[in-house]
Amino acid sequence: MKLLLIIGDGMADRPLKELSYSTPLEAANPQNMNMLASNGISGLLYAVAPGIVPGSDVANLSILGYDPYKDYTGRGCFEAAGAGIELKEEDLAFRCNFATINDNFIVVDERAGRIHDDEADELEKELQKIRLRTTSDIQVVFRHTIGFKGAMVLRGENLCLKVEAPMPKAGLKADAIKPKDKTLEAEKTANALNEFIRETHRILKNHPINKKREKEGLPKANAVIPWGGGKKPNLKSLNEKYELKGACVAAVSLIKGMCRLAGMNVIHVPGATGDINTDTMAKADAALKALENHDFVMVHVEGPDEASHDGDVEGKITIIRKIDSMVGRILEHISLEETCVVLLADHTTSTRLRKHTADPTPITIAGAEVIKDEVSRYSEREAYKGRLGQIRGKHVMPILLNLIGRAAKFGA
Repeated sequence: MKLLLIIGDGMADRPLKELSYSTPLEAANPQNMNMLASNGISGLLYAVAPGIVPGSDVANLSILGYDPYKDYTGRGCFEAAGAGIELKEEDLAFRCNFATINDNFIVVDERAGRIHDDEADELEKELQKIRLRTTSDIQVVFRHTIGFKGAMVLRGENLCLKVEAPMPKAGLKADAIKPKDKTLEAEKTANALNEFIRETHRILKNHPINKKREKEGLPKANAVIPWGGGKKPNLKSLNEKYELKGACVAAVSLIKGMCRLAGMNVIHVPGATGDINTDTMAKADAALKALENHDFVMVHVEGPDEASHDGDVEGKITIIRKIDSMVGRILEHISLEETCVVLLADHTTSTRLRKHTADPTPITIAGAEVIKDEVSRYSEREAYKGRLGQIRGKHVMPILLNLIGRAAKFGA
């Protein structure tokens, strides 16, 4: 049998007052997901462990069977790899946000009004000109990835990750990255990052794209702020770990980079945007094609997480229904006798709080040899009744390998 893993990023939520204390999943009432639950076994998933609030990087790394406490070296490396940057061992990689800052370098909008891809692509061309002056021995590599997101690499000697470079947030100073200790390496790295931010502002503040946005009453993308630093991890490939030929269907660079570093084939899907307007049917078709010559296919949809961070309840329901249509398209063209299908949310993102929480997420596994339980709906509340019980991210791949007859025997 083959394996198909479908992940709705941040798709799980808490009951919301405006939905009469239903969750967005319950309000969406996704018929195809419900059909999958009716044909499988359900339960609750803690991506890392109870009480741990996972980032998307740590959650997905764990679900793929890697130990985040050993294999996680920071988000930036995945973002950079997903942007197509070939990482060297000494490189420091960072996730970046196009952002709006004022004249005092205070962040006004940490996502620059969710700038469009075509505009960000134009700004990226200008940022290729960046040359650091006070740390001239450091090379900067920047790539726009999708929407307001990008990746940046510092390449040079005597650099380190002991710097405070948090996710940008409105009200905070943009160029206030600090060393965590008094080493020359930490001070040099912090200085380089702050200089990078100031240089992006100098280059972008009067760019025609930003003048146009200002006339239209839109936030200017007048700075790029790096955060989430990391170094290239030494990941054993998925094929080495499980003897599976893997493929990834995703839009966001974080997931694409993680899968690329895990030795999976990353499939580009036109129309996949990483937002609620993403073309989920194109993703369905790409996944079906990938199943023809891969043992394991992972389909990741970012939209629910983006809607949650925006506090957009209706948007979250909309993207859940789009994912449901994607699931329906896939189920029309596969047989559960030949493919084991897994549906899960990697973590819970509270639409009310606009952030990740430690709440468990629903997981459903369906296949011809799966003993079904009585759960007939895919939702957080119903998952509590499932006979799969409560599992952790590290349990997902071993359970799936066993179901398709590929689990190694423990003992003689």
